Amino acid sequence: MISNKLSQTIYSQLINGKVINKHAYTLKTNMLEESGLYNEIFTNFDKYSTLYQRINFELVHNNSCFFYIRELGGEDAEVPLATIKIQALLIIIGRIITEQGYLFDVLTDHRAGVKAEDLVLATAEERYLDILHTCKLCQKRGIEEEINNNLIARGLMFINSRGHYVLTEAGASFFNELTEVE
Repeated sequence: MISNKLSQTIYSQLINGKVINKHAYTLKTNMLEESGLYNEIFTNFDKYSTLYQRINFELVHNNSCFFYIRELGGEDAEVPLATIKIQALLIIIGRIITEQGYLFDVLTDHRAGVKAEDLVLATAEERYLDILHTCKLCQKRGIEEEINNNLIARGLMFINSRGHYVLTEAGASFFNELTEVE
């Protein structure tokens, strides 16, 4: 049975462009814990799927680690600017990390993460700045604020207890899809 309280929270997050990850980071314990929202959807997936179809959305369960919604029949629509911003930020972050010699796992380990100072390189190098400006990023705000507004606010990253940026399961999934060999 669907929980009214949880379904309202789920709806609010999904309709506002957030993903719901299988695990949620708890700052106090510096641990990843199972998400009650994820478990609620997973347990009642058919009911939630039907509910979202009725309001013209598809509930997507991606890589068995997160949920998001997309508008039905929107395949031919133009890619939203928010999606372009997210992709640009993730690609630039991935490039910076690998060029700095870090293992990619640093980005996904909740105990590690990437320092803000490393991410500032995105605005220090013209090649990254060109991409950011083309995507309407970092024109009036710094890279940290853009990451907060576009990645953290949507559940693709979080800041751990060390103040470092870490990808969630949804954020890591983006890179998994890029590197998948068909």
